[in-house]
Amino acid sequence: MIEINDTCAEDPPQADAFRMILIVFIGTIVCTIGIVLNSFLLLSFRRLDVFRSNLLYLFLLACLDILVELCFMLIFPASLVWDYFRVEFLYTCWHIYIKYVSTVGQVLIAASTLLIVAASFERYICSQRSSIQFSPQRRFLFISIVFTCALFMKGSVFFELELQSLPHCPPFQNLRLDLSEITRSESYKTIWMFWCRSIFNVFLPFFLLLVLNSLTISNLNKLHNNGFQSILVEVSALSIILILLCFCSYSPNRKSNISVFVCLCVDFCSLQNRCQSDATDPSKPSPSPESLSCRPLLEPSVTSSTISSVSSSASNDQMPTLLRRNSEACAARRRKRDATRTLAALITIYLLTNTLNLLITIMEFINPDVLGSLGEGWTYKYLADLSSVLTISSTAFRLPVYFHCNRDIRTQIRDFARSCFIDQNEKKKLGKLTMPITSSSTESVL
Repeated sequence: MIEINDTCAEDPPQADAFRMILIVFIGTIVCTIGIVLNSFLLLSFRRLDVFRSNLLYLFLLACLDILVELCFMLIFPASLVWDYFRVEFLYTCWHIYIKYVSTVGQVLIAASTLLIVAASFERYICSQRSSIQFSPQRRFLFISIVFTCALFMKGSVFFELELQSLPHCPPFQNLRLDLSEITRSESYKTIWMFWCRSIFNVFLPFFLLLVLNSLTISNLNKLHNNGFQSILVEVSALSIILILLCFCSYSPNRKSNISVFVCLCVDFCSLQNRCQSDATDPSKPSPSPESLSCRPLLEPSVTSSTISSVSSSASNDQMPTLLRRNSEACAARRRKRDATRTLAALITIYLLTNTLNLLITIMEFINPDVLGSLGEGWTYKYLADLSSVLTISSTAFRLPVYFHCNRDIRTQIRDFARSCFIDQNEKKKLGKLTMPITSSSTESVL
């Protein structure tokens, strides 16, 4: 805080009824919902190994969203409240913490945007070939680069703000937030504050996400078609193995071997159909090795024990392993598809909610005087407020997107909700039905 001896002047009012409804009422409700949902999401992630999977991006994004929503409420609604209702205590507190909270909020917003770009880039690389996987060490390296870039791009906001104190002035005029000496340089203000930040924080992430999302979906469609053809080839090869197993092995009951062969072939066809249906309908559960066991299709004597006896007589235990490998491959493809769908929905919401911010930034590039002249500057303030509310809404409603698109996250959320609400209600009912056990003497209790 710098004490200056300047003329006392009160800033013009910044709050009106529309801004109070949009920022204070709607913005605060959205941020509160976002804090609750993201906290619930973080608690649901506790049973998952997020630090060794791509869910680490979603985990860190939920943490950043909570902090961004807190910073939003401390900056925008608080400033309008003290300006509209003339709360001196809030006026003083806001001017003291605004420099720190604004810097933290800017860094967190930049980090969350770059985190989505990093997750999209990883998903694009993995979508080129099904065998490509990112190691946790490489993922941590990407995340470190993301936070370093965000701190580099937005950390200088702290040195661009300056709090001035005017002790000789009355309340609501004795504190003033102004730009520091470093911003008075035209080259710094034009090149760094406007051009570099607008390009690297608005334009570049927007178009990178747009391109990476399109390329990832295209690669995923190609992998789906190639993967289904590989399933057909693999099923044919496994059928040949079955023929050698059932007909070339010595067994006195040749009819039983034929029944076993037909049963196993039907199971392989069932596996193939499940993989195909799982690719088109992600809401169906993934096949497990236990669910692929043979059933008595031809006669009651053809059971899984018959298959085991034939397999042991042939001294070949490859069938359960092959079945398990196919089911695991289907589950892996399903998880990769769920991750891609989740990220695609996340990117789509980001693009939609940041379109207005992109248009405002473009107008600031082309002709900033036009925005300032519309409605004596109030139109520009309304558009900027609406852009802020849209941006913060994208951080608040990510849990429904995860719940709809990702089966693993959906299962964890349901389990956590069941353990929080249903189990607590059952414990209360059980406590009401259970009578306390009393003892006639203290010695018997001890």
